[in-house]
Order: sequence, then structure tokens, then C-alpha cells
Amino acid sequence: MKMLLALVKRNCISFFRDRTNVAFSLMAALIVVMLYLFVLRDMMISDYQGLPGVDNLIDAWVLAGIMGIVSITSCMGALQTMNTDLVEGRDTDFRVTPVGGWRMAFSYILSTFVASMVFTAIIFVISLLFLVAVGCPMSAFGVAATFLLTIPSALSGCIIMYALTSFIKSPGGFASFFSIVSVAIGFLTGIYIPMGSMPDGMQMLGTLMPATHMSSVFRQLLAGDALDASFAGADASSFRLDMGFDLKLGDFVFDIPSSLLYVTAVSALFLLVSLILIKRRKL
Repeated sequence: MKMLLALVKRNCISFFRDRTNVAFSLMAALIVVMLYLFVLRDMMISDYQGLPGVDNLIDAWVLAGIMGIVSITSCMGALQTMNTDLVEGRDTDFRVTPVGGWRMAFSYILSTFVASMVFTAIIFVISLLFLVAVGCPMSAFGVAATFLLTIPSALSGCIIMYALTSFIKSPGGFASFFSIVSVAIGFLTGIYIPMGSMPDGMQMLGTLMPATHMSSVFRQLLAGDALDASFAGADASSFRLDMGFDLKLGDFVFDIPSSLLYVTAVSALFLLVSLILIKRRKL
């Protein structure tokens, strides 16, 4: 355990000392927030102009969705420490020590989780302050539950992104993958385009992504009161599906417990695959 914690500390120090990397990791999430506030907000609100309190509803919907993807966009910068180790051959040095492949894997995941939680907390506070400033209705339970669930959201994102990037051995390849993920994640999770406006294939792909499920959970918790206020008892089932409050796969509609169970299962699968591949590489 001491060896694992020492590796986690080393990775965290290595990441946070690189101020440029830290700034760009945070900027990836902030750009999505600013893109919404200065470009997309008025357009999206105008699409539902006749709905009471639509401005509060759309604000909460988008910012809750961003909370679901910030763990992905922020952890990529922290995982660059792993990529640098592979490129510069430091992983070879670890192979001749008692560290072992699984300790290396968990050290990268846990250090990335620490960084991801820092950035997630920053985005959460910014989003919450904005929603309070515009008078968006929110419950104390919804706010508290959202913050609590950022923990499994961040951990899931770190595990999945570790598995996908652990075998990229070039800085250029890592940067290209980061760019693709940063752009695609906003579309697939239904932030830039509502889920109901996507083609069927894109909807299915988005629904299979754990980040989409976390965005759905955060929307239900953080934007649920604004949704109830806008519809005032009217049937909102179609709106909920179109806007990604509820996710549907075939005839099955996910609720919060089933979405969290799905995220846990997919994350566990990615972790298992990573450990099997590490063992085969005899790290």
C-alpha cells in the first residue's frame, strides 16, 4: 500500500507541477461552459420559447450535462504523465522493481482520479453559482446528490480513459486522441445536440457511453426541479427522452439506479481488461 501511495503522490506532483498541462486540462471543460453561455444558450432557449421558465430549465440541463463529461475531459491531461513515462522509457525502470504492473495501473488511475475530482469540483462550483445567480429552482438534495455522485463519475472516467490510452506510446497520438475525445464527447452525450435530434445509430452509441448515463443522472438531480416547474404537472415524458433526462435502450428505460449500475459494470469491465492486458505484457 505504501508503494502504491508513493506512486500516486509522484504522479500527482508530476502533473500539477506542469502548469500548462493543468491549465489546458481545466480549459477543456471551461470551453464547453463558455461555448454554451456565449453561443448556444440563446439559440437553445428560443427553440422552446413557449415553455414557462425555459431559460432556467435549459441552463440547468446543459450545466448538469457538462458535469457528466468533465471527468473525461479533465482526466486526459493527468493521464499524460503515464504517456510521458511510456515515451521516455520510465515504465521500463519500474519493471525491474517490485512495483508490478497492477500497482502502476492503479497509481495512474488514482492520481488521475485526484486531478479529475479537483477539476470536477471547480466546474461544479462555477455551475452552481451561475444557476443560483439566475434563480434556477434547485433542491438541497439534488445539489448534494450531484456532488456526491461526481465521485463515481470521475472514477469511472479515469478507469475507462486509462484503458483506452494505456497503449498509446507517442505524444502525437495521445494529443490526437485527446482532441477527438474532447470534441466527440459533447455530441455523444447530448450536450451540443439533444438526444432526440440525433440519428438512431448515434443515439444508441451515446446511450452505451457511461458518461451519457452520468449526464442523465445529473440532469435528473440538478435540473429536475426546473423541469417540474416548467411543465407544472403536464406530461414531460417525450421531452425527457428527447433531452436526455431519460435514456432508452430498446424498450428498456434507465432510471438513476440502473444507470449507476450500468456505469459501474462498464467501468469494472474496462478495469478487468486493462489488468489482463498488463499481465500479458508482463509489466
